[in-house]
Amino acid sequence: MKASTAKSAALSRQARRLMPGGVSSPVRSYPPYPRCIARGNGAYLWDVDGTRYVDLCLGFGPLLLGHAHPAVTRAVRAQAGKGTVYGAPCEDEPWVARRLRSLYPSLERVRFVSTGGEAITSVLRLARGFTGKPGVIKIDGGFHGSVDQLLVKAGSGAATFPSSSGVVASRDLPTYLAPFNDATAIRSLLEDHEDIGLVLLEPALGNMGLLLPEAGYLRELRRITRKAGVLLAFDEVITGFRVALGGAQERWEVVPDLTVLGKVLGGGLPLAAYGGREEIMSLVAPEGPVYQAGTFSGNPLSMAASRAVLETLSRPKLRDVERRTQALAQRLRDTFASAGVEAQVPTVGSILSIFLSPRTVRNADDARASEGKRYLELARGLLEGGVFVPQSPFESLFLSTSHDDAAVDRVVDALRLALRSGGA
Repeated sequence: MKASTAKSAALSRQARRLMPGGVSSPVRSYPPYPRCIARGNGAYLWDVDGTRYVDLCLGFGPLLLGHAHPAVTRAVRAQAGKGTVYGAPCEDEPWVARRLRSLYPSLERVRFVSTGGEAITSVLRLARGFTGKPGVIKIDGGFHGSVDQLLVKAGSGAATFPSSSGVVASRDLPTYLAPFNDATAIRSLLEDHEDIGLVLLEPALGNMGLLLPEAGYLRELRRITRKAGVLLAFDEVITGFRVALGGAQERWEVVPDLTVLGKVLGGGLPLAAYGGREEIMSLVAPEGPVYQAGTFSGNPLSMAASRAVLETLSRPKLRDVERRTQALAQRLRDTFASAGVEAQVPTVGSILSIFLSPRTVRNADDARASEGKRYLELARGLLEGGVFVPQSPFESLFLSTSHDDAAVDRVVDALRLALRSGGA
């Protein structure tokens, strides 16, 4: 019997009268209305109607430890009793900065901000200030937050928009596009345009589903950018901590000039960071002329959560969740094959995704060519079967250290049921 969603429906009707689409972020909206969540614990969510779900969304990635992890909740409760924002430095900031520098070789110095999009905006400004060049190369399908200069052929919820209305093309701030996994295209752009000072990419794209870098791709980008005297920035908002404790730069052994972290870094609270080589970061105010500021930057509540996450994470724990993610991915592949459905299930670290495609998906054009409408039917079937997944073909799925064998079994059972019911 299908679970009731009456309370979610009523709340959605109220929200639509008050908020655009009834949501605070477009990707949370799906027909006929989104499930309204009441609480989360470990690997599970409960909606306002009392239905429990295995959560493969995990807030779109931040909750590597799962919902309401005891270490994080203890730290947040303790700090909340002492204040939530001071407008002054707090004692956890240097601890977290020092820990990040020990894990990410590119982070000689770091600045804390509140969101990944804010960090990306700051990196764009910093790169212009350091190089004196306004142009940036971004990857087709890469999503870096709601940043005007980068909302062109973006991923995530923006993947359904060719580019956002209200974004004005500017000769003063040129943006150049290159396909993922095509170093030759980036080399050609650098040869043809002298105004490029930055190449920015997610080292594994996480907002067109999961697109993995081919062997040698990231190393070649490092070689090309270094030869051209252009900065290389990794947006590790998604890959940070999830593909390795030291992110993509640890896993694929490529050190960028600048790095952006977010999501997992805040343990479920708003926190991001950007950093890089000391000679670049020394330009950031108050030491240098590149201005950046924020009321909630480095606030003690988010920093307490971050410290708790970083004290809890370890390489053995990440190896365990990666093994479980790989096992789930293989069981999903086997289930699709048994049902006669052609599907790809790429995975790295604790990230995976599903493409209804007969061949490997290596760039954004391949992702767009996969069967998005059938995927939406499948995602709807998984939701009805008690698995909370993004209702979009252009989002990744995530596991946490809280997901156990029972949670994985339930996901596989829900997929079997969805496929039997014609969900793909």
